[in-house]
Amino acid sequence: MVVMDAHYVKSELASKGSIFAPLNVGSTGLIVVILAMHLVIYTVIPSMFASNLPLDAIESLYWGNEWQLGYYKHPPISAWMIDIIVQLFGRSDWIVFAASQLCTLLAVLPVLLIVGERYGAKAVGYSTFAVFLTHFTTLTSVEYNVNMGFLPFWGWMVFTFVKAEEKDSLLWWGLFGLVSAGGIYGKYIAGVFLMSATLWVLLKRRDLLLRPGPYFAAATFLLALTPHLIWLVNSDFLPIEYAMNRSESEGTAWYQHLLMPLKYLVEFIYSVGPMLLALAIGVGWTRLKTGFGPGLKTLTGRVWSDPFLFAVVGPVGVIAAISLLLGADIKTAWSIPLGIVFAGLVGVVASSLETENTSFKERFLSAWVALYGILLIVLIGIFALSPFVKNKPARMQHDGPALARLAEEHWYRHETKPFEYTVGSRWPGGTVAWYGTHRSSLFEKANLKIAPWVDVEDLQSKGAIYVDYRDPKTKVAGMCVTDPQKVLWPMPNERTYKKHPEIWIAVLKPATGPNAVTCEGE
Repeated sequence: MVVMDAHYVKSELASKGSIFAPLNVGSTGLIVVILAMHLVIYTVIPSMFASNLPLDAIESLYWGNEWQLGYYKHPPISAWMIDIIVQLFGRSDWIVFAASQLCTLLAVLPVLLIVGERYGAKAVGYSTFAVFLTHFTTLTSVEYNVNMGFLPFWGWMVFTFVKAEEKDSLLWWGLFGLVSAGGIYGKYIAGVFLMSATLWVLLKRRDLLLRPGPYFAAATFLLALTPHLIWLVNSDFLPIEYAMNRSESEGTAWYQHLLMPLKYLVEFIYSVGPMLLALAIGVGWTRLKTGFGPGLKTLTGRVWSDPFLFAVVGPVGVIAAISLLLGADIKTAWSIPLGIVFAGLVGVVASSLETENTSFKERFLSAWVALYGILLIVLIGIFALSPFVKNKPARMQHDGPALARLAEEHWYRHETKPFEYTVGSRWPGGTVAWYGTHRSSLFEKANLKIAPWVDVEDLQSKGAIYVDYRDPKTKVAGMCVTDPQKVLWPMPNERTYKKHPEIWIAVLKPATGPNAVTCEGE
């Protein structure tokens, strides 16, 4: 007679009655379905509810229209990427929302490939579920910006480094150098992973320093980055100055050096909190009290012997160390790519825990459905409820196309040819530049330091439409302000708010040259 453990029998019976019992977490088909489902859901929802692209997407689009080697706030590749997509697929908001989700999937793919090679299909499945339990891939992912454009590069930097470290071939080292250069073109935070990778080599793989691979990667990296480095020098390092100002803490008191890294670590844990919560629910309260088991303890030790697991935690430590050294307030956005790679670690842990706990899969997947559903409800709620509870409209609940029509109607009362330039601040001016019948160049704040792509002589000979919050007075950018009018920014369903945004629209006409006019008040 075979004597069965009562707990085992109970677990088996429970699993047979679970809707998740038939699911093979490591199934390629299931993984593809989850990825495709997420892409569709998070493209469709903002496309249905948003009447205006968010601010950062608008900014990326008018930057991309100019094809510069850098911009005053950021390096250029996210702007290039979105402009390529628009040129290929057309000027439509849903294309931009889809591009943001495509960036997410391109960032997830290399993590899944690494996990699959090193830990198996089951770990890949759990990683796939885990990666969509963070606001970085859900709530905030609907906004295309420099972070979303940069996102794929981090994952592929990790992938190519792990391959280069393992294979030690010039091909992989060269690819690592190229992808890393692309990462710097995306966002300078890519340097954090390069620091982490260097730390790994110094601590664990000093033998590679006697091989040509790392030096070939460095040479490839510098060669690919040279055009941007030249631009940086010529622009007086504008984006670096901007980044330093963004991360600067209010004071340099001694306690800032302790408080800021702790603040960063708490925010990082918060960002991956739903992943950890799903793990905890999968384990169950009883097992949590007694520990996760020997498999997890072994895995914890492998962080210091596995280059991928080190790539998960190493950059978190590097950022915390930078904050500790400088006393700097590190922005949460720095953790977006780290959170996605962290899902790989969660997947590895989850696959180990399933082996030790027969009810883990059902618990984990039940938690995933609940948490993913909550994030989805929150997203829909933001769109559906905020117009009724806020006294001013959210960015994506402005009516950009309607504002562009107002600007065009105002322009055509004075001119016959379409305007090629919009002058104004990045939100209203950039919105008109995107939604206008003809895509125009934005001369942001009439400031050549911010918008050096503008040919002032050409601008002043053709005139421009002015769209801004500020009263344009008599002259703007050397042009005469004509027929200024203050209007309410239109909202969907003609809704008005207590703090409704008011916009100044005016035609700017040349003050000099053959088409010059006399400015009023002169």
